[in-house]
Amino acid sequence: MTHPSLLDQARQWQVLLHSGRATAADRAAAQAWRQAAPEHEQALREVEGLWSLLGQIERPTEQPQVRVLRRRRHWAAPLACAAMLLLALWLPRGTWIGLYADISTQPGEVREVRLADGSLLTLNGDSALDWQFVDGRREVRLYRGEADFQVAHDPARPFIVRAGEARIRVTGTRFDVRLEEGGVDLAVSEGRVLASSEGCEPLPVVGGQQVQWRGGALQAPQALDGRQRLGWQRGKLVFRDRPLEQVFAELERSQSARVLFVDEAARRLQVTGVFALDDPQAVLSSVETTLPVRLVRLPGLILVTSRR
Repeated sequence: MTHPSLLDQARQWQVLLHSGRATAADRAAAQAWRQAAPEHEQALREVEGLWSLLGQIERPTEQPQVRVLRRRRHWAAPLACAAMLLLALWLPRGTWIGLYADISTQPGEVREVRLADGSLLTLNGDSALDWQFVDGRREVRLYRGEADFQVAHDPARPFIVRAGEARIRVTGTRFDVRLEEGGVDLAVSEGRVLASSEGCEPLPVVGGQQVQWRGGALQAPQALDGRQRLGWQRGKLVFRDRPLEQVFAELERSQSARVLFVDEAARRLQVTGVFALDDPQAVLSSVETTLPVRLVRLPGLILVTSRR
């Protein structure tokens, strides 16, 4: 199965090419992206197939009515499935999550919520979670994005956070959890937590440390660079030799436009700087003036190409 991030990029190219606004340069860029890797070709083929299937749902037929009805019954289930898959690709990110999360934020929105036990949760932009306090336990599930947890101390009721394959257990402390396509990041500001995942022993992580889950595997703890990792809590975006791909992934929590890299070389360019969380345009301007890249701004989409 094609990776979701590639399908998302292919979806964006398909929307652009069928928008009626695509220029010759856009079509050339789309073709270059398609030919950059076999995985890109496969992703575009899958998206094009779903686009074609959806078009068949409303395609008129000249067959007799009785045969039309029989054909509709025969194709109803496959076409309905195709339509659902296509909607999953084309709807804005987080559309389905928003239907069942207890709380969610839009890009650029930071929101606090006080739970019944006194714990304070702060959600970064473009994040979603829900919680359940039953049977002597407190449990939160992070579906998307990032949240800071200041957990009220209660040894009798452990506080558990689940994010992807990560499981974090505490009784009272402060920590930050970020769920991304590549995995889960945990940063502990105060106290001590137990980090684990399916099939691995709980790993103690103390204040001033961070750990990552990659491919479901829990990595060894590392020293926490709180100024950079937790800058959003102070209204800042702090980057120190960060790959441009990671910078834009973080920037998407502050703005609604998605970012699409046309070539792979631009992803690895490094960025250093401190920016206001509520001013994503400052990041874009800095990237354009300091790096050999060109940003093509489209409605809801930014294309990143190397400047030659």
